[in-house]
Amino acid sequence: MNSLSDKNTISLLELQIMIKEKLNSVCSENYQVIANINEIKENMSGHCYLELVQHDENSSIPKAKINATIWQYTYRMLKQYFESETGTSLSAGMKISITVQIQYHELYGLSLNIIDIDPSYTVSETQLQRQHTIKKLIDDGVFEMNRCLQIPVLPLRIAIISSVTAAGYRDFMNQLYNNDYHYNFRTTLFTAVMQGKDAETSIIESVDKIYKTVDSFDAVVIIRGGGSVSDLSCFDSYMLASCIAQMPIPVITGIGHDKDTSVVDMVANTMTKTPTAAAEFLINCIAQQDFYFHEITKQLTDTLQIKLQNKNYELQNMIINLKNTVSVKIEQNKYFLKNFFDLQMKPVLIMYFRELKNKLHSYQTIIELNNPEYILQRGYSVVTHKGKAVTDSNTLKINDEIEITLYKGKKTATIKS
Repeated sequence: MNSLSDKNTISLLELQIMIKEKLNSVCSENYQVIANINEIKENMSGHCYLELVQHDENSSIPKAKINATIWQYTYRMLKQYFESETGTSLSAGMKISITVQIQYHELYGLSLNIIDIDPSYTVSETQLQRQHTIKKLIDDGVFEMNRCLQIPVLPLRIAIISSVTAAGYRDFMNQLYNNDYHYNFRTTLFTAVMQGKDAETSIIESVDKIYKTVDSFDAVVIIRGGGSVSDLSCFDSYMLASCIAQMPIPVITGIGHDKDTSVVDMVANTMTKTPTAAAEFLINCIAQQDFYFHEITKQLTDTLQIKLQNKNYELQNMIINLKNTVSVKIEQNKYFLKNFFDLQMKPVLIMYFRELKNKLHSYQTIIELNNPEYILQRGYSVVTHKGKAVTDSNTLKINDEIEITLYKGKKTATIKS
């Protein structure tokens, strides 16, 4: 093998300098580049370091990668402008349009110096991806599935997907368990990562766990406090939205954002703006049924009282009419009794009057059974407040004085609870 002569041998540094000079002479312009952010880091000095990637259109296999830098003096301005225009911050997985300069360094090799970012491209790309996700859910026939489910009459058994340390979770639990009606909910927490690159997978895992014991719950609540658009990007995921849409029990979201509605919000049965609002929704569901039950009970009670009063009135009239009829009969038969009473008629008259006596006794018994004193003698009592009979305990308040009428005597009492 022939060895290179000394005159053809160069040092590594000389080679790197030569490459740098060649690149600088050939690639001296600024270039507009579209790429995905694979990794992004901001160091203590304020510089931002990125790894950019381009994937194959039909797979997640990278076709190209390169490191890029936004120097501190540029990053400070670009970051503020980008976030104000898009409502989000630069994050891994985001597709961006950037203006770059090609750089080559003797120690760090080839990289890109980012000097500008086009926020309008990112906004358009994000909205386009959301529309694709929504269309795919509709095409799959799952978009309306959870929204068509009826909320159970008494949704008391609640599965919660949240981070145990989230302020939104604490707000939800406090609102739910300290409700004014003292309803007793039963909650089970399925912990999940609610933001970042692991959020989608973590939430789907919790959904799967709930699905396996779905008969134990009336509804699912997904809770997260507020955050930036990028923090909430997982809720636009097709896989997560598809899982939520196909859950066989109603899903309620309280993700805590005020701007855009996420795709998960769209496919869920009920969307609320905050965790507290999600708790209020569940409380109101019970309260509505509670009010309906009390209204039906009151209507039934009022109807029964009216019917009893009418029947008592009819009975009193019947007795009066019977007494009048007997009196008329007696008056009509006085002459007969005086002139035709003999031994042959006596048995017939005895039977006749015995029958009348039995009828009178039967009606007298009915009257006695409806006598208030007889009802009190059986152990019932009459409760009055301020001279009016009490038929509904909800009309009484703590420390109200009531009067209890018994068969023998009266007592007063004070409401304590």
